[in-house]
Amino acid sequence: MQHQRYDLALHSIFNYVKPQELFNCALVSVEWNQYATLKLWRYPKFGNDSKTSFQSFQSFLDILLNTAREQARLCVFIIDVNKIQESLYETVNENWLGIVVSRCPNLRELIIRNISFLSTIHIRNLCNMKVHNFVEILDLTGAKDITESTMKALIQNLPELKSIILDNCSGVTDGSISQITYFCHNLEYVNIANSRSSLTDVGIYALAKFGKQKLKGIELTASMKVTCDAIIAMSSHCTKLVSINFSNCALITIQGLEKIVASNKNTLKQLIIHNMRSIPSFTYPFFDLLANHCPQLMKLSFSFTAITDIKIELLNDIFDKFKTLKDLILYDVPENVSENTPNFSLWRLIEQCKSLKEVTIYRTSYESDFILGGYARVLGGINQQAVDEFNVFHPGIKVNLLLLEE
Repeated sequence: MQHQRYDLALHSIFNYVKPQELFNCALVSVEWNQYATLKLWRYPKFGNDSKTSFQSFQSFLDILLNTAREQARLCVFIIDVNKIQESLYETVNENWLGIVVSRCPNLRELIIRNISFLSTIHIRNLCNMKVHNFVEILDLTGAKDITESTMKALIQNLPELKSIILDNCSGVTDGSISQITYFCHNLEYVNIANSRSSLTDVGIYALAKFGKQKLKGIELTASMKVTCDAIIAMSSHCTKLVSINFSNCALITIQGLEKIVASNKNTLKQLIIHNMRSIPSFTYPFFDLLANHCPQLMKLSFSFTAITDIKIELLNDIFDKFKTLKDLILYDVPENVSENTPNFSLWRLIEQCKSLKEVTIYRTSYESDFILGGYARVLGGINQQAVDEFNVFHPGIKVNLLLLEE
């Protein structure tokens, strides 16, 4: 028992030791060396006071290839290269991806987000190595130089994936998504946001067919060709979804949305549904479904203009019935307020939901934000002054007012 407490205390202490100091700690004893090695190698940080992130990453690759002990390489769980950028005179080794995957057998998370040096040749070099690995999380956000065929080849080398993020990534097509769902039997979360017109119902049908009960999260932000038919098909197969994001989708209607929410009502925790073009107005029955039949719902976003057809009294009644909702995100909140519009009672709506901890309001520029250099005081208005006053008198909840980029 004492030894366990000592290990726990030592583990906690090492969480606060800076990377530069870990090298000195590693010289104290064998036991300290093991803890320091784990901290240094589990999630390598690239870049410090003496080296750029690029130079640090190059040194890391050289060490992996030539001098790193197996004990150290086995400690690597996360590699994040999103801050590394090539220059005119410095380029990353063409085999960097293969080196990282092959020399770190316990690698679980690979983050290659918004970088310029991921290309077809890097992925082909990895595929040629035919190395079995256990990567569970892959983030390719913003990758612009991947073709559909390359994406398919990459996925065949990552069969253990549980989460894949392809936000604004090239190579996302019906064919590549079908390949992903077919080869990755443990897939739980799929982010194919901003695929726009390259993804259709065909890819979603494949996701529904092969994902079935294992799929827990789906993000389809800005999908222009995915229709209600695909969403209804998904609702028939995928009934354990925890997170759904259909924001900015063009063709998903209230019928499809109701179907998939109803099918996942017992597990759903996060629902992001703002700016859905085919749903100009939500209905009372839909909000009643969320409030009374989704016992785990904790995060909800929607366009405020989409609830203007629901009577204020009904809205107040709905918000009073939410018991687990902690995070509310409102888009398109108008500035001008009158007694004939629902936003006249926005503050009351927030007060009605006793479980709320944070509310984020997104809006465009208001004319009354500044008048002669100062905040305007508009009766009932949604401005920073009103938000600040609400926060002062409601310490249990935090309201944020943010400017939506136009």
